[in-house]
Amino acid sequence: CSICELEWNWKDDVVTTICKHTFHRHCAQERLDERNRADCRSCGKESALRDALSRNKTTTTMKKSMETKSDDSVRADTHVASVAKTEDTMKKKENMWQCDACSGTNDESAKRCVFCRVPRFAASFVSTAQTQRQEERTTDEYNQIEYLNRTPKNNDHTSLYSKVQEYMDVDEPMVNKSPRGFYTNYSLRSSTPSTTSKQDFQSIESDNQEYSSEHEAIVYISDLPPSIQDDLQLHRLIENRLEKTFQIIPTIIQCYTKIGAGFMRVRNTQIKNRLVEDIKKIILDLPGGTHLISFSDTIEIVSYIVIDKTHEKNDINLPNPSEILKRWVHLYTGEKPHSCDQISVQFPNIYRIVSTSFDDLLAAMSNPDFLINKLFTHVYIGADCSYFEDLPKSTTKEELETAICNSIGMKTIATLSLHIELNKQTNNACVIATDKARLWTTKSFTYINDRPISKRVNLTCRLVVYPMREIHNNDEIVNQTIFDGHASVIERSGENLILEISDKKIYDNCLSVGMLTLKSKPRLKMEIYMAFTNPENREIDTETWYHVEMVRYKSDIMQFTADLDHPIFHYRWNAAIWLQEFQNAQSKNRSTKANAKAQSSLSNDQIRHLLQMTVMLNTIGVIRKKTYLINNQQIKLNLDSKLKTIVYNHDSLLELSQSIQLSNTPYTETKVKVINADCVFVYEECSKKYKKPLLLNMASATSPGGGYRKGDGAQEENLFRRSDYFRSLDIDLDSIQDEIPERSYCSNDGKIRSLVDLTAMYPIDEYGAIYTSGLTFFRNSEDKGYEYMDKPLEGVHALAVAAYRNPKLDGNLLSPKYAVGMRKKIENLLSIAHYHK
Repeated sequence: CSICELEWNWKDDVVTTICKHTFHRHCAQERLDERNRADCRSCGKESALRDALSRNKTTTTMKKSMETKSDDSVRADTHVASVAKTEDTMKKKENMWQCDACSGTNDESAKRCVFCRVPRFAASFVSTAQTQRQEERTTDEYNQIEYLNRTPKNNDHTSLYSKVQEYMDVDEPMVNKSPRGFYTNYSLRSSTPSTTSKQDFQSIESDNQEYSSEHEAIVYISDLPPSIQDDLQLHRLIENRLEKTFQIIPTIIQCYTKIGAGFMRVRNTQIKNRLVEDIKKIILDLPGGTHLISFSDTIEIVSYIVIDKTHEKNDINLPNPSEILKRWVHLYTGEKPHSCDQISVQFPNIYRIVSTSFDDLLAAMSNPDFLINKLFTHVYIGADCSYFEDLPKSTTKEELETAICNSIGMKTIATLSLHIELNKQTNNACVIATDKARLWTTKSFTYINDRPISKRVNLTCRLVVYPMREIHNNDEIVNQTIFDGHASVIERSGENLILEISDKKIYDNCLSVGMLTLKSKPRLKMEIYMAFTNPENREIDTETWYHVEMVRYKSDIMQFTADLDHPIFHYRWNAAIWLQEFQNAQSKNRSTKANAKAQSSLSNDQIRHLLQMTVMLNTIGVIRKKTYLINNQQIKLNLDSKLKTIVYNHDSLLELSQSIQLSNTPYTETKVKVINADCVFVYEECSKKYKKPLLLNMASATSPGGGYRKGDGAQEENLFRRSDYFRSLDIDLDSIQDEIPERSYCSNDGKIRSLVDLTAMYPIDEYGAIYTSGLTFFRNSEDKGYEYMDKPLEGVHALAVAAYRNPKLDGNLLSPKYAVGMRKKIENLLSIAHYHK
């Protein structure tokens, strides 16, 4: 009832309006008496409720007794009468069974109904009370609709799908008159009145022909949005879109949000063909955006069978796909599924099964757990399967589940909706998501320890072939018959040849065989390739990082510092490759080859930031190892364990003194040179000529290193990428250091005291500074690809002073206020430099 929004009960006293909308009698009376509303609550037709109540015409959903019915009323009564009559007949026929879907009588040996093809033991999705509901009609109305529909009189055999109509919110058929003749509209209506009348549509449904149930056709719906969990809400969205955009009104729409699929019945094959062949897809407007659903004349629903091996031994006897199929048919007494396969040799306990029938799925939904080979098994109906590759070794199932929950905005997910299988040998994971967890299908990655982990649709099929000798030729290996042209070389490193296999079946077969035999040459083994097995032997290049992995991350080093085992900290540096990528990112005509491969649409600026972030990650890795390689020669990094940091602020006093009058100037002259060169290079040159130069860091007043964490490109960030400067200023990275450097401050009595509150380092006072001694630089400038120095520059002294940010100008000069302030900053800079000479 759309007034009280409660479901019908067979005892309910109801009234039906002339516009064919039915309400509880007491609801209609209250609406008229208390609210003085005589119009129809569903369609707004004026005086419809008043007229219906005045006729004193009561309609009940079902009569209690079937025995008092006259011969005339039996013909218009519900399907239940036929069921009761058939049941009586069944008692007399021991070798017959009655179909629950259509009431047809079948031989005992038949597994499917010969009339509607429904399996004998198919799970019903219609309750008994709902099946019994059908409203009585007046004789004239009934005869008119009976004539138009011309329903078969022999047992009224209908399919399992037709039963959905009996429990959906379905209006009675409305007979309309058009210039072309009578036609019938069927509609699944919400309680909200539509602003558009059905009579306004000149649709394909109004053709002048006599329709009957045998003309109705099934259209399957797939790709239902996972963000909507209400079946009724979804079918109303689909109905409204079809009606408003294409003037198509299905007779039935049934959605199964748990599995992301459904079906609808339309009045003839002409409408079906239009949906399947012409329209094909429609867009639904959802609260969070839009979603595309598809129509087809067949359905393939993918489910996953998972055998629980948690408490089993490693040598369990897993069933093959044929055994799974046989067990499926036996349990659910339905048709044989279209296919069944193990998803991967890495996850041999998970099977992908494809069904083409809703009947089997409904049966499986009612009983998703079973035993096979004495192993516990669960079926995830209409599920999505995805993977994570190359996870950190320490990753656990619990971490992955938490990460997925956070991604889809759920606190917890039931184990029957989400299954995670982790392969510790390959560091890969398989994720099966169904029901509410189907929201995971809308995500492309998640975060684990602040590191983005991309979701993959398929596992990369990589083989390692070994031990390779000089007599083994790469082309000869790739052209072996076992690969059938689907192998390509990724890399040959030492005794290992890494191949990528583009066909999963061929890949599985290679792993199953495990041996590659060559004519007159030593045999080779074939095994699963473990990515990043030894990153120390690999360079940072387009295959390992720039075009594949780097573009998956946001530009921030902090997402990596939680996992210092990440390969990026261990790869070798190749300055030429980095410089080429950086120059490409600066070009206006940058090739999009890298982005196309990584399915990325990053801008040049984003690429540059990621590249500079990569330099910093490599710098951190070198500092932790305290060594680097140049032409396979190891260079030792002697970091100063006594690195000193002194903070100067407005309270600091350099030294106690008194004003004195100088008779002679200390120096005869001061030389000032302006050099267009790298500041570290100039510092190194000065250190060879003079006693102790000081490197000015034109620093950020608020952030240690400015934007170095995110790959910004100013002078301070450049200094951080080339040295161990972060050890002095960035206290957030103390956790990754073996030794925490000494940090002090200059007090108001001129003494250097230990700095207890490290957060007091920033922001730097307006006329303050931070002095650091003992820095080590080991990288050359950006225009040289940040290549390593042949000899590190040790014992560097630096002073971090912040200039004014966007100061006010008078013409082309600083305004008086900022000019005075800038002079004060320079005076303090020189004073601190002189003090530490």
